[in-house]
Amino acid sequence: TVQQEAYVRLEQLHQAIMKMAPEPAGVDVRWKRSIGVSYFGTTRKYFLNGNNDLTFDYGKPFPIASYSYSANFSPHFCAHTDQGLVLMRGEQAESSSGIGITINTLDGNFITEGASDDSWTIDGYPVKMFSPIAKEQRKGYIILAAEPGSHSFNILIHRSGILPYKPVSRKQYLDYCISYYQKLYDGMIMAIEKRPLRSKEEQEAEKRATLARIAKQSGRDDTKMKAATEYYLANYKTDEQLRDEELIKMRKIKDAELKKFTDELEKTTREGLLDSPAMVLVKYYSDHIFETNPEKGYMLVTENPDYIRKDLPAYIPQLILFSWNWTDYPPHIEYEKMFQKTFPIEMLQAMIDK
Repeated sequence: TVQQEAYVRLEQLHQAIMKMAPEPAGVDVRWKRSIGVSYFGTTRKYFLNGNNDLTFDYGKPFPIASYSYSANFSPHFCAHTDQGLVLMRGEQAESSSGIGITINTLDGNFITEGASDDSWTIDGYPVKMFSPIAKEQRKGYIILAAEPGSHSFNILIHRSGILPYKPVSRKQYLDYCISYYQKLYDGMIMAIEKRPLRSKEEQEAEKRATLARIAKQSGRDDTKMKAATEYYLANYKTDEQLRDEELIKMRKIKDAELKKFTDELEKTTREGLLDSPAMVLVKYYSDHIFETNPEKGYMLVTENPDYIRKDLPAYIPQLILFSWNWTDYPPHIEYEKMFQKTFPIEMLQAMIDK
């Protein structure tokens, strides 16, 4: 029943697109639909598996379905054959260009996970990166750019009065960065401290062997031997000395790295911006901590489990992501213009909670 009801809604979308492009020109349109379980708003518990790789278990998901529709506009192209140039149909070309509609999930180009070894969660919900906001709007909807300067864009459609995500505050981000680097460098320092050292006898034996090799290589040139011996002894260090120097260097790096974030925390506190949304170019990057341009920066967010209404059937659309991706190929340019101008976004909005 869930699949049937979901596909009824996808068929409505398909018919709307067919009406817009009943006779495709310069392309072949390939469409598909799919359905599965939505993990929107589901907690994660991270752990290391038997291979010492980071992985996670999901908490209990909401009883909602995630389903999608895509229409790929594969361009026709000219191919060199034994008969000369031949126009090939688009169905023989792989293409991701076109439009996509996903329902009841934020996964994809809209929100990115970040590095696979990133286990940061807030209350069990993973911290993700929200796409930059492009300059233009479509019919009052905010456009989210999957990649600045590209022909890829996303529009998030949701019920009014509540967002399906929660911004991560600057304080939450800075607190985590401080903890993150504290653990990172403490681990490095501990590894140096626990590194096995050779015995004093082994080090002394190597030292004598090196001095003997210098004497042999110098032959009868006493001046050369003396200079080489003095240079070696002046720069000679025991394993303990090398370890201690490395520890001092690593602790200085740790202090300098942490200071960048503690200084930013003090500055953010003075400016009264602790509760402001954290926007970054790269997670945990210390030389450019916050990005203030919404057209470039990624807002850090977690999915908002309070957004999901539990009284609705699993197939009901509660949030919709409409995306399109085009190239500079002439038919794609024309279709991009057409979809931007005439695609019935209000039809998607009307499907929310229905």
